[in-house]
Amino acid sequence: MKKINIYIIARIDKDAHTWIDGVCDKLDKNIFDIFSPKDHNPWNEKHEFFSKQVFDTDLVAIEKSDIGLMLPEYGCDCSWEAGWYASRKKPVVVFVNDQAKWLKDWMVKGGVDYVITNNQKTLAILQKDPILKYKKIISIENIAELNHLLRAIHEKQSME
Repeated sequence: MKKINIYIIARIDKDAHTWIDGVCDKLDKNIFDIFSPKDHNPWNEKHEFFSKQVFDTDLVAIEKSDIGLMLPEYGCDCSWEAGWYASRKKPVVVFVNDQAKWLKDWMVKGGVDYVITNNQKTLAILQKDPILKYKKIISIENIAELNHLLRAIHEKQSME
């Protein structure tokens, strides 16, 4: 079976590494090929000094991917990535625990397809959000459930 290519839409700075790794470590590497920009980009350099090669590397991975998995809180560049997915009709799946700053980004929210949370308080907020309430909002008990959900989203996308 061909692996499902997942592109992680998340900040690359060191402060985000634990959160990203905590999610990605729960994804089954037999099912998913995961590209996390933090593992390929110079996260310890100022962004204004990144070479074009950094952009090119990420863009190739984005184009190759089947799903964009967004992990708030994300950076400005991540908004561009989410928009790219939305314009190509590739699914953007947001996984969130208690992160809330991203809820102010109405254009990003408009472009996401699924929001998954393992936090009941966050679920209540998502269900009342004026944009997200029209999206597919899914509650899970633990992060490992993302394996089944991402596979199902990919299968649904492949059938359309």
